[in-house]
Amino acid sequence: MTVIRWDLVGEELEEARRAGRAIVLATHVNADGDGLGCEIALYHFLKSKGHDVAMINNDPLPAKYAFLQGSDRIVVYDEGKPRETIRDAALFFVLDNSSPARLGRLLPALQSGGAFKICIDHHADVDPFWDMNCVDSNASASGQLVYQAIRALGGVFTPGMAEALYVSFVTDTGHFRFSKSTAEVHRIIADLMDTGGVSPPKIYRALFENVSRGLVGMVGAALSDAHYEYGGRFAWMRLTRHQLDETQGDEEDTSDLVNMLLAVKGVQAAALFKELPEGRTKVSLRSVGSVDVNRLASKFGGGGHTNASGILMTTPFDEAVRQVVAEASGILPAS
Repeated sequence: MTVIRWDLVGEELEEARRAGRAIVLATHVNADGDGLGCEIALYHFLKSKGHDVAMINNDPLPAKYAFLQGSDRIVVYDEGKPRETIRDAALFFVLDNSSPARLGRLLPALQSGGAFKICIDHHADVDPFWDMNCVDSNASASGQLVYQAIRALGGVFTPGMAEALYVSFVTDTGHFRFSKSTAEVHRIIADLMDTGGVSPPKIYRALFENVSRGLVGMVGAALSDAHYEYGGRFAWMRLTRHQLDETQGDEEDTSDLVNMLLAVKGVQAAALFKELPEGRTKVSLRSVGSVDVNRLASKFGGGGHTNASGILMTTPFDEAVRQVVAEASGILPAS
């Protein structure tokens, strides 16, 4: 079991308080429910302890997370005050992200300042860039580590904190269907629900049943051209620029569409290829059981988890599809 010294984090927090200096919270580019849930829960906890705290992200908040209490406090980075806030901060927490490069535009501002940098993450990578790594790859979500931190540091969970952390778990465990959804995870969920701040029907509706017509159009376009390789064990589909323009779904989050292919009998791993502007390709990978799509993603500079990973490629779209599909056979068990 990984032991994280939350007491050392507490010492850094106390030093920041004594100095009267700010704390900045951030997550990775294209923030998801885990990163955002961690940010918001930790923000509420630190504010309750009297800290000066700012949440600064690379991208605007996805609309489906706007119901979270405190989400309106998240600032989108620019070269003005947010840059100064990062540069002058005593502490900088990065949540659900071990890679400095995935801070996007925030990275130069962080490098120009003197903040003590703390990483809280459940991905396997540990980067020496961070002054303190609170990393446990056995955790089901980074929210599990934030829960532990708040508990260890004497926090009391408010309804807003509980709701944010519940979103963290729901989004990163595939609604508790991935293998790391342990008994301990469900005990934590019960604790969060005891605050009265967690309504599973409300949260499910906000996250999964509030889609646009554009997303429905994209689902139809992608599924109508699904492909099955290696005896049907690997499935893939794609969304071209033409399809995205036609369905007006360019701004939609499509990363979960690939899960639909995993429902097909015999499919062990699946990919969705999305053609982005400027010759880039986004690849969303999902799998079941012990099939490790993170291994496939890492071959192309991507990463994530065993059952959910992603890649951003600069390879032309058709060639990106060809390369990833060709390498997919290497992660599938012998038939």
